[in-house]
Amino acid sequence: MIVLLSAVIAFVVAVVCVPFIKRMAVHYGVISLPRNDRWHKKPVPLLGGVAIYAATVTAFVLATNWDFDSIVIILAGTMVFLLGMVDDFKHLSPPVKLVVEIVVASAIVIAGIRWDITSNTAIDTVITLVWIVGLTNAFNLLDNMDGLSAGIAIITGFFVFLCMFGGAQSPATVLLASLVGSAAGFLVYNFNPASIFMGDSGSLFIGFMLGSIVLVPEIRLPSQLLQIVILPVFIFLIPIFDTSYVVFMRKLSGVDAMRGGKDHTSHRLVKIGLSERWAVVVIYSIGILSGILVYLGRFMPVYAYVELLFLFAILLIFLGIYLSKIKVHEVNVHDRGTVSIIVNVTYKRRIFEIMLDLVIIFVSLYGAYLLRFEGSSFHTNIITLVKSLPYILGIQIASFYIAGVYKGVWKYTGAHEVWAIIKGVVLGVVISMLTILFLWRFYEFSRTVFIIYAILLFILMGLSRYTYKSFDYLLKKNNTKELKRVLIYGAGDSGEFAVNEMLNNEKLGLVPVCFIDDDGMKHGRSIHGYPVIGSIDMLEKVIKRRNINEVIVSTPKIKEEQLNEVKKICEQTNVILKKFSLKIED
Repeated sequence: MIVLLSAVIAFVVAVVCVPFIKRMAVHYGVISLPRNDRWHKKPVPLLGGVAIYAATVTAFVLATNWDFDSIVIILAGTMVFLLGMVDDFKHLSPPVKLVVEIVVASAIVIAGIRWDITSNTAIDTVITLVWIVGLTNAFNLLDNMDGLSAGIAIITGFFVFLCMFGGAQSPATVLLASLVGSAAGFLVYNFNPASIFMGDSGSLFIGFMLGSIVLVPEIRLPSQLLQIVILPVFIFLIPIFDTSYVVFMRKLSGVDAMRGGKDHTSHRLVKIGLSERWAVVVIYSIGILSGILVYLGRFMPVYAYVELLFLFAILLIFLGIYLSKIKVHEVNVHDRGTVSIIVNVTYKRRIFEIMLDLVIIFVSLYGAYLLRFEGSSFHTNIITLVKSLPYILGIQIASFYIAGVYKGVWKYTGAHEVWAIIKGVVLGVVISMLTILFLWRFYEFSRTVFIIYAILLFILMGLSRYTYKSFDYLLKKNNTKELKRVLIYGAGDSGEFAVNEMLNNEKLGLVPVCFIDDDGMKHGRSIHGYPVIGSIDMLEKVIKRRNINEVIVSTPKIKEEQLNEVKKICEQTNVILKKFSLKIED
């Protein structure tokens, strides 16, 4: 009850404070102005972090008694908050902020608040410092779109309370609830379109507090080492993933990792066609899914939980591959050296494809063992998986390469690419079985496992390619902002080519809406999901009803009188008329 009370108090205080702080920020000129490396398009007041800090401390003081750990965390958090305030006014350099963060994090460790994972004080101290400083800056980097950092703080805080504190009532949980409530109150004004930003004072404070609160002694970590590591990482997945992805892409593109930019996960989601609100909601959803995954880990056997984790990893790597298609940085691939080779490979996204396929191979093989063996027999047979895994991974990737899997472009996945996957799977399985036969005479290995493995591998490989194509297709189909709506006359082969050209060539600025065709047998059908509505006598009505901007004649069989009728209707409705043709010329 006290936890809920502290969250409510913090929420109310933040809601009440923000309007006053907005006026203060405007009065003192603490405004975030639009810049080339920033996403917002208009001046927005900063200092929302003042409301978050004030609401958190006020709610905590009113709702519970203090203990030593909470006092230390609040005092250290105050130092980080003041650091952010100075940065909002004076714009400190990244090295200066980093030094102060390390010093404050060291104070937390000196007070005895740290991870106890390895039972080695020195190693645990380093892990704790990296954890606190890393999360502090991760939430700072995550504050790149309206409502993103505050919303993820709320989601993260909820799952920390649920999974790491088990719903316990303690000063640490009250402090956590106060922080979550203040973020929720601030989010009222910060969700798109935001009327105030939290600034570095808010984002650094939130990241530092969340990173420190999970270090208190009463957190409930699982007994297995795997889950001890997975638990905090997956609860804080969004800031960790976004920061790692941005730094990785910037480093491989030869860009300063410490500078600002419009290359975060949220920015890339907007650039592929989502609105700012939907981009933030998608990231919220991934954060919630990750938290649920962590919660389920408390009830699942470890061997089954591993499969679930790797399936989720496939989703994340797939997201990274899809978002890497957005060209954010200019990459110079003509520089000499190893780095330029890596950049060239990454620019073509092949490195991501191979990473994804390695995970898919492992998931398929592990899943085959899960399906073939159950209970205690699984633990007995997992030894054979471990000793054969390096061979199978190498053989399967090489087989995919030989079969031509990495020559295809996911955007144009078709029958040829499916056949390449089939050849790669069969070749890899056969060579893997021969290798195991040669090395271990197939002793203690199951042939059934390899049959199941081949089936799972083919399904997951096919899904990865076709899901990419389908996702790309659906986004373009539904993203009609600033695109001219097109009606296609002719629901035949040429019409199908016209649709593909419009969907694949973004420079045209066209989006297909529907077809008309004089062949009555085609009416009521669809091509790539676009309906064939009727014949030429429906043209004028369809243009008006569907807000058509252009009519494209794709059929080469159109008669002169029909073409003249189409011209007349287009002139009357003020619609552009074009012709689509596909020719092979000298």
